[in-house]
Amino acid sequence: MRPDIVHKALGNEVRVRILLALSKREKYLSELAHEIKLAPQTADFHLNLLSEIGLVSYHWKEGKKYYKLKDRKILDFLKSHKPMPAHIRPKPPHEIVMDMWEDVSKRLDRIEKKIDKLSKK
Repeated sequence: MRPDIVHKALGNEVRVRILLALSKREKYLSELAHEIKLAPQTADFHLNLLSEIGLVSYHWKEGKKYYKLKDRKILDFLKSHKPMPAHIRPKPPHEIVMDMWEDVSKRLDRIEKKIDKLSKK
């Protein structure tokens, strides 16, 4: 499980509410959606994401898809209200843009050098 993906998942209040609701016991989709006051389609979207990254698992019982926490250790983190560790915290948007610009600038410099070499031939 990649820490940056987990951080993004936990950065969404809906997904945190889902995880906390599942801390009590396993639940099926409409039961969970009703408890946290979401449309079932919205809850399903977030549950699928949580399942895909490995925080939630599911099984079928009596024709219903029941969801449960895969690892209860995530609750300790959620309940601690500690800030996300720096090594998994995403960069602020302005730093992402600056990094992208630096990368584009380097690429443009390389292209310019190649063009200069070609024009000298």
